[in-house]
Amino acid sequence: MKQTGFQIEHCRPDCQKSARKWNDLHEALTTNLSELNILETFENRFRPLLHHHFPKVGLAGCPNGCSRPDIKDFSITGYVTPLITEAMCLKCNSCVRSCLEEAISMQPSGISIDKARCLSCGSCQTVCPSGTLTNGESGWILRLGGRVGRHPRFATFDKKVSTDEEVVEWVCNIILDYMKKSKPEERLTHFLESRASSV
Repeated sequence: MKQTGFQIEHCRPDCQKSARKWNDLHEALTTNLSELNILETFENRFRPLLHHHFPKVGLAGCPNGCSRPDIKDFSITGYVTPLITEAMCLKCNSCVRSCLEEAISMQPSGISIDKARCLSCGSCQTVCPSGTLTNGESGWILRLGGRVGRHPRFATFDKKVSTDEEVVEWVCNIILDYMKKSKPEERLTHFLESRASSV
C-alpha cells in the first residue's frame, strides 16, 4: 500500500454469489487512483506517514460484504434487484428458501417481495427455474466514512450508481477534494465525517 498510497480490498474472484462482477472496476480504480499521486501528496502532508492516513476502498460483489467494505473510507457494494416477469411461476419455493432476509413469500397470486427487507443480492433470481424472477436494476451502492479503532463507525449511504465509470469518478473526486480542502494533519476519515454532516 505504501508504494501506491491507497488500498483496495476486494472479495474473491468469480464468486457465484456476486451480484456484480468487480474485476473491471478494480482495474479502473487502481489505474485512476495511481494517477492522482496520492503517495507523494501525503508524504508532504503527514510526518510521519502512517497506515491510517492512506485511503482505503472496500469493493464487494454483493451485500455479503466479504471484503468488509463498511469499515472502509469508501464502501462499494454490488447489487441487482429482482424483477418479477410474466413467466408462469412453478411455485417450487426455491426463491423463498434462498432468501436469507425472508423477503419473499408465496401468495395465492404468486411471488411477493418485501422491498423493505430485500438486499438485492441476486440469490432468488439465480435459483428460479422458470424465469419468473430475473435481474432488474443493477449497479453499485456507495457508502462513505467507515472505520475501526477508538471511535469506530460504519460507512454511511451516499448514493447508488449503475456504471463502473461513475464509481471511479466518485472515489477520485472525493480524494481530490480531500487533497485540496482538508485541514493540516486532518485524516481522510474525519474529512469524510465532516463532509457527510455538512450535506
